[in-house]
Amino acid sequence: MNEESRLQSTQVKEPNSPDKKSVKDYSQYFQSVYTPPSLKEAKKRGKEEVAYHNDFSIAEQFKGMGQNRKFYIRTYGCQMNEHDTEVMAGIFMQLGYEPTDTVDDANVILLNTCAIRENAENKVFGELGHLKHLKQNNPDVLIGVCGCMSQEESVVNKILKTYNQVDMIFGTHNIHRLPNILNEAYLSKEMVVEVWSKEGDVIENLPRVRKGSIKAWVNIMYGCDKFCTYCIVPYTRGKERSRRPEDIIQEIRHLAAQGYKEVTLLGQNVNAYGKDFEDLDYRFGDLMDDLRKIDVARIRFMTSHPRDFDDH
Repeated sequence: MNEESRLQSTQVKEPNSPDKKSVKDYSQYFQSVYTPPSLKEAKKRGKEEVAYHNDFSIAEQFKGMGQNRKFYIRTYGCQMNEHDTEVMAGIFMQLGYEPTDTVDDANVILLNTCAIRENAENKVFGELGHLKHLKQNNPDVLIGVCGCMSQEESVVNKILKTYNQVDMIFGTHNIHRLPNILNEAYLSKEMVVEVWSKEGDVIENLPRVRKGSIKAWVNIMYGCDKFCTYCIVPYTRGKERSRRPEDIIQEIRHLAAQGYKEVTLLGQNVNAYGKDFEDLDYRFGDLMDDLRKIDVARIRFMTSHPRDFDDH
C-alpha cells in the first residue's frame, strides 16, 4: 500500500452537479478510512527496491493542529518501540501538541504496543478497558493503538468488534503519516484503520524527542528476514532494510555535539546491516569502524542473529 493507492481507496466520487459552488461538500466527514493488515502480505519478500525518503515535513494544513491540546504515549515492549515513541513525540511537538504525564488531561492517547508475547497484548487490552470511561466522560479525546500489535489481523478485528472507544489504529510502517491519521480521526465518524502490510521503506529526517541527555537510541536498520518459528517480528516490522551509513554517522555526530555519552545502535538484526545494499560494499564492521572515530564514550548495539556473524 503506497500513498497513491491509499488515496485511490479512500476517494469519494462527487455527484454531477450543475452548480458545485452552491452545494457545500460534507463528504470529508463521512469517508471511511480502513486499510487492514494482512499477515499473508507481510510475509512476502519480493525484489522491490527499498525507497529512501528524506523529505519528511509537516504539511501547512496540519500546523497548529495541536494548539491547546496535549498528548500521552504509553509504550510497551522493546527499545525499538521506545525509539518509535520518541519519533511520534517529535511529530506531536511539531504539530503544536504539548506532552503530559497522565491520561486524565490528554487530548490524544496512544498505546504503542508489543506483539512478542501474549501477556503484553493482554496488558494493552486491559488498558483499553480502563480508558473506556475517559471516552465516555470526554467524547472528544482521541484514543489510538499503534505498534506491532496493530500489524496483526486478529488484533485489529478484536478491537473493531469489542473496543469501540478506539478512534485510530496504525502500524509500524506509517508512523510518518501520524499528522494525516490524526486529521482523519478528527474528521471521520468511524474508526480510522491504516496498517500497511508491506516490505517497508526507510524514512529519514523524522523529528525526535529523546528521553534524557546522556544515552540515545539510533536505528541503523529495520525488519528481519529470519522467520523463526516462535517470532512474529518479520511480519510486524517488514523485511531487513538498512539505513544509509552517511545518515547514521551524521545523526551520531550530532548527538556527540550535544554531549551524549552513550549511543545504542538498534535493529532487529544489527549484524545483517548492509547486506541489502546493492550499490555499496559496507557492512556492520565498517560502520562500527567509522563510528569509533566519533567522540562518543560508548557505542552499544542490539540485537544480533548468529546466522549473520562473519569476519566482515
